[in-house]
Amino acid sequence: MEKVASIKTANMATKRAPSSPQELVSNLPLSERDQLKLHQRLLGTLEIGTLINRFFGWLSEQQQVTGLEYIHPVENITLSAGSPKKHKAKYMLRLEQHYFGEINITSQKRFSEQDLITHEQSLGIVIHYLKNAIDHQSLEKIAFNDALTGVMNRTALEELLPKEAERAQRYNFDLSVMMIDIDHFKTINDCIGHMGGDKVLRHVSTAIKSQLRKSDMPFRYGGDEFLLILPNTDLVGAHQAATRIMASLNKEVAEIPNCPVSPKLSIGIAAYQQGESHEDLLRRVDNALYDSKNNGRNCIS
Repeated sequence: MEKVASIKTANMATKRAPSSPQELVSNLPLSERDQLKLHQRLLGTLEIGTLINRFFGWLSEQQQVTGLEYIHPVENITLSAGSPKKHKAKYMLRLEQHYFGEINITSQKRFSEQDLITHEQSLGIVIHYLKNAIDHQSLEKIAFNDALTGVMNRTALEELLPKEAERAQRYNFDLSVMMIDIDHFKTINDCIGHMGGDKVLRHVSTAIKSQLRKSDMPFRYGGDEFLLILPNTDLVGAHQAATRIMASLNKEVAEIPNCPVSPKLSIGIAAYQQGESHEDLLRRVDNALYDSKNNGRNCIS
C-alpha cells in the first residue's frame, strides 16, 4: 500500500462524514494534548537526524509503525529510523511553496485511514521544525565554509579537531592530520595577479578533495595553507593520501604561462599520539610542514 500526499500547512487533515459514533471518535484530529506532546518532543534541537528519530519515537507511540525514512535530494540528506516493511505511506513536504523533502512511513500491516490522518496532521507540525533545522544547517555551511575554495574554514577546524582528538583518545582510534602549503605562492600571485592566485587556490582545493574519503575533512587554514583531518588513518595512510594529492595537482595544473614556477606542494603529516592535546598535534604537523619547506619544498615530511 502506498499513500502519496503533499503536506502544506499545520492544519491539513483528511475529513469525511462518519457513519457511526465510534468512527467519529476515531477520526477526530489529533487532540491538543497529543499535539503538545509532539511539540515538546521536537523542541530543543536543530539536528535533522535527531528530529527524525524523535518523530519516529512519538509516532511509534501512536500506532504500529516499523520504519521512517526522510529524503531531501536537494540538500543531499537521507536519514532513516527503524526498519522498512511492506506497507508504506509516502508524503511530499511543502510549506509556502518551498520543498522540504519526503517522508516514507512503513508498517507491518496496512495503514488505516485514521493512521493516515495522524500522519498528515503530525507532519504538518514536523515540517516547521524541519524547516528551521534545514535553515540552520544552511547557515552553518555558510559560517563554516570558505567561500573561495569550498572547503571548511578555520572556525570549523577549531570546533571539529578537538572533537576528533577526543574521539581518538577515548576509543583508541587512529587519527592523522595533514598540513599543505602551496610552494612559492607569492611569486605565483606576483606573476598572474590575485585573481589568478585565487584560481590556483581553487585548483589546489579541487585536487585535495578529489583524493579524500567521505570521512576526511579538508579546511583552508589560512592564506595558501590547507589542513586535513583524516579519521581512522595512521601515518602510512596519511603519507599515501599526501602522495595522491601531489599527483592530482600535477594533473590539475601542470604550469602557468609566463610564470617561472608552477604550483607544487609542501606537506607535513602527523599522527595523533595517545594523551596529547589537539594543540600539540597541530604544533607537530606545523613542524613537519616546515621540515618539508626546509628540505627543498615539493615533498612530504
